[in-house]
Amino acid sequence: MHDIPILAGCFISYLICSGGALWFGRAKKHVEDRALRHGASGEKRVARLLDKAGYTVLTDLIVQHGGGTHQIDHVVCGKDRLFVIETKTWHGEIEGRAGGQTWTLRRPRSRGAITVYNPLFQNQTHAEVISAMTGVPVTPLVVSAGFLTVPPELVARVLALPGLPAHLGPPGAPTGRIERAFRELTRRKAAWGQKTLAVRHIRWMRTGRRFDPVRALWVGSAVSLVCAAFTVQRLLSG
Repeated sequence: MHDIPILAGCFISYLICSGGALWFGRAKKHVEDRALRHGASGEKRVARLLDKAGYTVLTDLIVQHGGGTHQIDHVVCGKDRLFVIETKTWHGEIEGRAGGQTWTLRRPRSRGAITVYNPLFQNQTHAEVISAMTGVPVTPLVVSAGFLTVPPELVARVLALPGLPAHLGPPGAPTGRIERAFRELTRRKAAWGQKTLAVRHIRWMRTGRRFDPVRALWVGSAVSLVCAAFTVQRLLSG
């Protein structure tokens, strides 16, 4: 008879874990979807500005390199180099250093502060990946498409969107090797595997190698269900 309380405990644990996974999963997805929509709006503004200024641009390129995937907001075809642009649609005030691995973003309306990964490091990695793939010079640029205040040290490193064309210089015909490199990246974006890479990248961004409470709750519910099934089998066999 002592198995009955164990069985009840297993089912209660299953209900708590599965219910928590559903609730946390929905809340987490809502936040992530809102962040994705917010980021996409900034990327569209950058793309419109570049297109209006006459630049040749490749938007939302996902590449696989070194065992990982990299989502690159924009690749601009310059005269003698490619420009890799990372767009941030942040609102608030940044505190941090150019060499710091993380920055603090203080958001308006008293929503508190969050820790963000230094986009200069992130985009430097993207530039190195594109340079390794194409063999041409690549310059990384971080662009703010939101209402962001940055410390003096970062003013020249985090460009305000209106000043981006002046920083890129006037558009013009690229050299042959730059044109070939840009054409190869365009071919990669149009390849059939791009959607698969996009799904894989989004999944990694949502879970990564960090602790995922939603996944842990689902594992807990599965373990509880297995324990309940084992307990039922004991009751029936006894």
